[in-house]
Amino acid sequence: MDIGKIDRNMNQAAVTRDGMKFYTLPCEPFKIYGVRHGENGFYRLDPEFAASISEGVKFLATNTAGGRVRFKTNSKTLKAIVKYKNFCCMGHMPLTGSSGLSVVDVTRREWKFMGSIRPERNDEHGYEGSVNLSGEMHEYVLWMPLYNDVDELTIGLDEDAVVEKGHEYGYDGKPIVYYGSSITQGACASRPDNSYEALISKFVCADFVNLGFSGNAKGEPELARYAADLNPLAFVIDYDHNAPDAEYLKNTHYQFYRAFRKENKTAPVIFVSRPDVERDPSCAARKAVIKESYRKAKAAGDEVYFVDGSEMFIGKMRENCTVDGCHPNDFGFFRMAVAIGGMIFDILYKRGKREQAAKNEQAAKNEQAAKSAKTE
Repeated sequence: MDIGKIDRNMNQAAVTRDGMKFYTLPCEPFKIYGVRHGENGFYRLDPEFAASISEGVKFLATNTAGGRVRFKTNSKTLKAIVKYKNFCCMGHMPLTGSSGLSVVDVTRREWKFMGSIRPERNDEHGYEGSVNLSGEMHEYVLWMPLYNDVDELTIGLDEDAVVEKGHEYGYDGKPIVYYGSSITQGACASRPDNSYEALISKFVCADFVNLGFSGNAKGEPELARYAADLNPLAFVIDYDHNAPDAEYLKNTHYQFYRAFRKENKTAPVIFVSRPDVERDPSCAARKAVIKESYRKAKAAGDEVYFVDGSEMFIGKMRENCTVDGCHPNDFGFFRMAVAIGGMIFDILYKRGKREQAAKNEQAAKNEQAAKSAKTE
């Protein structure tokens, strides 16, 4: 039996032409993170489930925000061919970020940017391009578009190149899950690996799932339960922007958290308020709602944290953090990553200390039990 015929993920066959081998993903040994694949291409949420949330979420769920491909190769060149039916072209976001690919060398966690592959504004159905690699056996992550669909992705490498599986992420593969607005989805980073979630992933070497739905994150409890089922390392709730007003946020925010906590009792939860506080007079009331959710959850003994968005862009060059007064540019995303990522780093550090203490305690008990057995 040819397993590749019934499970495409097991198909290692490559097409050779023009001195290169082309691999249509998903296939071994390329490992895909952050998105799944079906007959219509890559997606973040099952189409039927996404449609049950809203038409907006249904449309955006096929955007590949957070999607990554990880692998090792000694190829000197990487070529990528992207096909899609829906092309996302926005005036305030570079095509390198909304619709392009980014290739990063992650060998020994040194994170070296190798290049972007992007469409032009007339590439309505797909594009292709190449970047130069080291030619030595290095590990790479190819980051998928933040807003575009990817119906088909083909990677070409030198014909004589070796291709191997990359390293797994740390923390037993548990992802950090982010839920929120267009900022969460990645608007307006210049590259897919410059969203705040991507930067945090680089900081802490953790997998992540991006549940940012531009303009359509309304705190639906079904998505909280979905996030809980992913067994996350931590859950970041950042949908302040998409709540129509402070009253809507008040009616949904804590209930959204409770829907998550009912299904997942242990994952730390981080509440985030919006960073562009000058734009909307309701920002103070919105932040008060989020802080109240934090206080109630904390009082109940849950592991929760609060990140004040108003402090993310604070200080010199605050005005340089966004492209339009709202959506962060790369500089703004870096400041967001420092604030939220710093919190996540502290959470993981404390977790590591607790786990090590538990191991030490168990080792001491085992040693004592061995001594007792010996004296008997």
